[in-house]
Amino acid sequence: MDAKGVFIFIRKCPNFRLSRLTLSSIRVINYIKGSPKNLPYREEKMEKWEEKLPPRARERLAKITITPEDRERIKNLEKLKTYLADFYREKLSPDDLVNKLRELKSKERDFLIKEAQLRLINSLNLQISSPDFKKRGKCILMLERLKPKGKDLLMKTELNSLGVIIKRYLEERERVYQQIKKEVESNPELRIRQVKTEEGDVIIHLSVDEAVRNTSQWKDFIYQHESLCQSEFAKSIEKLKKIIS
Repeated sequence: MDAKGVFIFIRKCPNFRLSRLTLSSIRVINYIKGSPKNLPYREEKMEKWEEKLPPRARERLAKITITPEDRERIKNLEKLKTYLADFYREKLSPDDLVNKLRELKSKERDFLIKEAQLRLINSLNLQISSPDFKKRGKCILMLERLKPKGKDLLMKTELNSLGVIIKRYLEERERVYQQIKKEVESNPELRIRQVKTEEGDVIIHLSVDEAVRNTSQWKDFIYQHESLCQSEFAKSIEKLKKIIS
């Protein structure tokens, strides 16, 4: 466990109120494999950077204690990080990922389910492929059904709405691209670009794709299209987050 991992955890815990600390400079706990004393963690003394902290920050830092519950949460968050990494690399299927979280004996299983959903939601974007969206959406929905009072019907409805936004964004983008591409292919002059250099003007012959993306028509479309769709996408993402909160 590195410093960054520990402090990401600290930020998520209501008992901690530290701020203005440099994550990469702090080493509160190191994970020790094969420790002779079989202790999974150890505390280390702070380094010289601590002296540069404001008095209030030093005072708060001195009050931090890592409880067994805190250590358990850190360990489980690391497990979750590994599970999700394997899922993104297609080493785990949606069912595999959900089963691993279902089998957790930890008292914080509900917290970890919500955290997994949040991380999956944050991994979505307008340009995600249809197969990836379906797999991640399936995971988010299946995890919602693990909760005692899950809102799976509401979650399914909002995921479908998000899928429509993404599909419309990609289809319209492709439609306009193909339209401009035809114009570029029929007009060779659009594939020629004049560039000024120290030795004079140089003529560059662009590929069809390069020429399309350099047209003002494409740039204007992308700006307007992405602004509109990104706004709708962000609103849908916020609705998903409210459902899991």
